[in-house]
Amino acid sequence: MNATPDHPELDQLSADLAALHGRIGLDPAAGRPARRDRIDIRFAAAAARHPTQVRTRDTAQQTTHLELDWLADDIARRLSGRTGPGAAVAVRAQRSSTAPAAVVGALRTGAAVLPLEPGHNAGLQEHLMRDAGVEMVISDSGLLRDEIPLAKAGPFVVAARPETATGREIPPHTAFLALPAAGDPGRALTVRPVTHMDVLSWVDAVVPMLEPGPDEVWTYFHSLSLDLGMREIWAPLLSGARTVVVDRDTACDARAFARLLAERQVTVVTQLPSAFARLAAAARASRTALPALRHVLLSDEQVDAAALADWRDARIAPQAVVWDVSGPPTVL
Repeated sequence: MNATPDHPELDQLSADLAALHGRIGLDPAAGRPARRDRIDIRFAAAAARHPTQVRTRDTAQQTTHLELDWLADDIARRLSGRTGPGAAVAVRAQRSSTAPAAVVGALRTGAAVLPLEPGHNAGLQEHLMRDAGVEMVISDSGLLRDEIPLAKAGPFVVAARPETATGREIPPHTAFLALPAAGDPGRALTVRPVTHMDVLSWVDAVVPMLEPGPDEVWTYFHSLSLDLGMREIWAPLLSGARTVVVDRDTACDARAFARLLAERQVTVVTQLPSAFARLAAAARASRTALPALRHVLLSDEQVDAAALADWRDARIAPQAVVWDVSGPPTVL
């Protein structure tokens, strides 16, 4: 981009894009990033391809890819020298258009992220942070006792925690420290490592099979502390799709969720089969049609055949293909 004396904002955009290209090792004239094995690197590549396009939208605001990248960079700078590879950073974030930036900012330091749901009780959060050896916290939802605020980045506070005696060794390439899955022995007693490639391999397996177009709209429905939440947020952000954030109240009200899908013309939705059954019943009862919906991705639970039959009989989303993506993607 040439210098534009009368438009300094374009010069700033050019500089920001150059920084993005440098971060991902990309020559904008030719070639792809040399490394594609990290979520934060893939995110920077996506931001370089679609800098000014709106990528996340919640009830209060919408955010472009470049704005998310700016915020992620600011957070990474605030964490610089305070964390890094082998360490864990807790992200206590509401479901919002800016939540992905907090995760990317922490990942850029080389640390692993422990996602915390703001609604979890303080005792559980403290236990999980001690188990992970967390010393730094990024929060848009307040601080717990003994957390010391150090800096502000957008809606987030970067805070320090007292040194922990846990000294947990975090394996290389860990992106997240996840809550145990339902039914696991020792549930909620310890966190487990999830690598960058655990997430990226799911994205790489699922996104191409959907034959995505330029106007795909996904939902961000689940907590980032859940496996499905980790996967569903990165599929659209890394593939250039838009993301509609589903707030907690709407997520708990199947009729409100069905209305949101219709109003925002969502094309891809991810659901637990139990939640999908509630959505199917609510859409049928309220006679909500979802003509824009192209794909329903079900995961992590056994699919209810009766709910699936009700969904199809009501022709709620005539064009939608329903998939089971718990393992290898399968059309239901």
